[in-house]
Amino acid sequence: MWHRSIFRVAAAVLMACAARAACVGPAALEFKLRAHPDAAGFTALGEWFAAQRQYECAVASYRSALTHNPNSAHLLERLGSSLFLSGDAAGAIGPLRQSIALNPKLVGPHLKLAAALEQVAKREDAKTEWQSALKIDPKSIEALDGLSRDLIAEGNYGGVVDLLRGAPDDERLALDLAQAYGLAGMLPEASDTVTKALERNPSSFPLTYELAVVRVNQGLHEQAKTLMQKFAKDHPDELEAQKAYLRMLVINNDWSDALSLATRLLARAPNDDYVLFAAGMSERESGDSVAARKHLEQAVALNPAFSFSHYNLGLVLEQLHDPAHAKEQFEQAIALGFEEPDVHFQLANVLRSLGEKEDAEQQLKLYSTAMSAASTRRVADLKAGAAEKELKTGDPQKAVALYREALEATPNDALLSYKLSVALDRVGDTAGERSALEHSIQIDPDMAIAQNQLGYLDSRSGDAAAAEKHFREAVRSAPSYTEAWINLAATLGMESKFPEAKQAIDSALKLEPTNSEALQLRHDLAGAPSPH
Repeated sequence: MWHRSIFRVAAAVLMACAARAACVGPAALEFKLRAHPDAAGFTALGEWFAAQRQYECAVASYRSALTHNPNSAHLLERLGSSLFLSGDAAGAIGPLRQSIALNPKLVGPHLKLAAALEQVAKREDAKTEWQSALKIDPKSIEALDGLSRDLIAEGNYGGVVDLLRGAPDDERLALDLAQAYGLAGMLPEASDTVTKALERNPSSFPLTYELAVVRVNQGLHEQAKTLMQKFAKDHPDELEAQKAYLRMLVINNDWSDALSLATRLLARAPNDDYVLFAAGMSERESGDSVAARKHLEQAVALNPAFSFSHYNLGLVLEQLHDPAHAKEQFEQAIALGFEEPDVHFQLANVLRSLGEKEDAEQQLKLYSTAMSAASTRRVADLKAGAAEKELKTGDPQKAVALYREALEATPNDALLSYKLSVALDRVGDTAGERSALEHSIQIDPDMAIAQNQLGYLDSRSGDAAAAEKHFREAVRSAPSYTEAWINLAATLGMESKFPEAKQAIDSALKLEPTNSEALQLRHDLAGAPSPH
């Protein structure tokens, strides 16, 4: 056994040397390893390579260390991290899973595994790891940010609001929360979130740009332009700040200023697809179709996934009497999800000029349908906005009526249905409130705030079993929702499920150790009988 063990170590050293033939570490460390190869030496060498950002060399060194200590959670984490940083996200997953299996209570491997899973587009698995990390460290910025971005990607904006309730002050989390509010149509809340974050960090470009986006969505285009104009003036060397100002000029249809700025930026960034797009669009609007075609073709070549470039190139080609190629660009814009109804109208025009009358008629029908849907959405947004104002400062009964009208236009809007439930609660219509909440979770079962409120209604009516079900759904979809954990613990206590109640209140106190309600409930549960 002894001689075979020596052979195994020697073979591993030879393999490691071959794998990192081009990897040369500090002379003293290399000399020591040649004389006495061991886990500590290879680990030190891996850490040195990692510090130098020579991640492939670090990978080889950590693999060598693992031949001496194969059950080290620390080494497996380091190996997984270096694989990920070397660009091999798929290869990082195995070592990180092994590290977690050996020591599941460390937050680092969960965070790194989640990042690797995101990289290989395994979002559900990544969500599980972000949630595992939050169970270990409920205030982890990285985990809160990662889980928030996943919830936003799947359209669970209410889940983000619940998740980030009471979260630490952090720019990334403020951006996540503002984005969730904005996408949910809660623009005043989005504005308040970003404004407060900007007060703490007034020189932040991401926050300034997000506030400009919110202003655009509020219809305050001139304010958005002024905001980015000032930031661009104060930061003349920041290309992204200049591009953001350019976007605001385009949104405001300030074509002369947009073309002037785009021309200056092209001297700095001649291969920037957005600057080329903005230049081409501005030239099209000013009547210079030839120059517009050149810049838009370049933009499409650099970023073929940007539907607006295809659409504008189609318009230019139509103006230049090239209907066949205009047709290709309009069709590509539609295939990429371009949502403006006008693309169907323009495509119908070029199809008609090409003699394709039946296809042209079909596009006109799509145009009519899209215009009707857009009009309905605008009406719903206006009604919802008016309802929100009434709920805050006016007549809650009127807010109910407005929310109902908005929902008639867009019946599959879960958040709008939840807002209706809030208004109904304000006027004391419990049956209507329950109906609206049930409609919300029928559309979106992961809307934790609606699940929690349904649990509250069930508890108030004496149906503890139904309340427990809703509270469990709330904490499942939003593990950082302290209020739901407290409600679940109280309900379990009423059901004499004392061990589970104590676990639930422990979860609440991990999230908010000083929460007075949770502390009181823990005190009350302390005297509960223990299971035999």
